[in-house]
Amino acid sequence: MKHASLGEIAIKLGINKSQLAYYYRLGLIKPIVKVGRMNIFDADETLKILKNIKTFKKEGKTLEEMK
Repeated sequence: MKHASLGEIAIKLGINKSQLAYYYRLGLIKPIVKVGRMNIFDADETLKILKNIKTFKKEGKTLEEMK
């Protein structure tokens, strides 16, 4: 999956869509394009960012510090 919505990414990764939406609102993940009301994300890039978030959380960093 190269390009996907937050819902599609959440399903693929088995995580909550609201968690991804929260990261989006914070500016941690960014869409590559907006189609109507739907944001389309680069799935591979979003996965890399989520892995980094997980690593930084383990190191004790806050989401604000990650921005």
